[in-house]
Parts: sequence; C-alpha cells; structure tokens
Amino acid sequence: MNSTIETTLYSYASNYLMTLEAAIAIGRESLEGAIALLYSPQTCQIAILKNSQLTNSSGSRILGIQDVFEARIFNSNCELRWLNQTNGNGKTVFLSESQLSLEAFTEKNQKCEPLSQQYIVWGEKAKNQPKAEGWQRLAEARIGKLDIPCEQTLEKHQRIYLKTKEYLAAEDQCGNYAVIEERLLNMEVA
Repeated sequence: MNSTIETTLYSYASNYLMTLEAAIAIGRESLEGAIALLYSPQTCQIAILKNSQLTNSSGSRILGIQDVFEARIFNSNCELRWLNQTNGNGKTVFLSESQLSLEAFTEKNQKCEPLSQQYIVWGEKAKNQPKAEGWQRLAEARIGKLDIPCEQTLEKHQRIYLKTKEYLAAEDQCGNYAVIEERLLNMEVA
C-alpha cells in the first residue's frame, strides 16, 4: 500500500498591481539565489537573482526588465510569478510550502499532496562554457546555445532537468483529484 505525504501550499496574491522590481524587492529574502525566467516580446531571458540584482551568464546585470510581460522567479523555497497587466504594473503571486511574511498580500493555503516532477532541458553540454560561475552552456543544432544556471558540474553525456512539484487535491465533492498548482524548484544535473 502506498502512503501519501500531505503538505500545505501557501499562496500569496498581491492586493494591488506593482512593478516587477517592486515584487522582487518584496520577496528578496525568500528568493536569494533564485533562477528567473523573463519573457518579453523580443526574447526569453534566463537570469540569477543575487543581492536583488538579476544577472545573466556573462555576469552582467539584466537591464530593460520594463519590457518583461511575464516572470517566474524560483528556488526550492519559493516561486514568484508576475504578469504585466498595464504599463509595467502587474499581478504578483508567491507560492511556497512555508509561511511567508508579506504585507499587502492575501494569503490562501490548502492541504494537498506534492508530486515531484522533472523536465529535461533541451541541449547537451557545449564545448565553450559561460564565463560566470554557476552556469552551464547547452547546445543543440535546432535551438543554438542556451545558458542555464546550474551549480553542479555537467559531464558530456549528462543532461540538465527542470525540477518541479505538482500539488494534487480533491477538486469536487466526489473526491476526484486534480493538479491544483505547479511550482518550479530548480535546475539540476541528472
């Protein structure tokens, strides 16, 4: 017989629209060292959040985040989701299995069952690696190069995975379970 482990997923939604910079500043303690996926009309940038600064694989600060329309910033403790609504101000949500101290956010929590998942990141280890520490360069003919924040050493035939958790809970009165949320956790070599 399988046993399940129950956890509590805490969700914090902002009570007002805010800039991405403001959202990062509010969650900076929980998000230190987090990976950032920043989507703009021109590109998807991957960055690391250190000392409240987003930096890329060359160690340069990411500028121009005012063009970002969606951001997911995550580590094993917490995920920040931000979605632009109007003129660079957007909705902000924090997800965590731990309680966070966030003013001006509405807290919601739900008992659920976590299910670990992983997704393979496209590309194999490239010959030339990024200069900044903590990054790995992947390459594939169809997509070119892709720099991924990953502290682990990547050997030639290993792959990098995006680790996530899905949260399952009863969705209706009949007891049917469904995925109620997914949280990004980390990039790891496996």
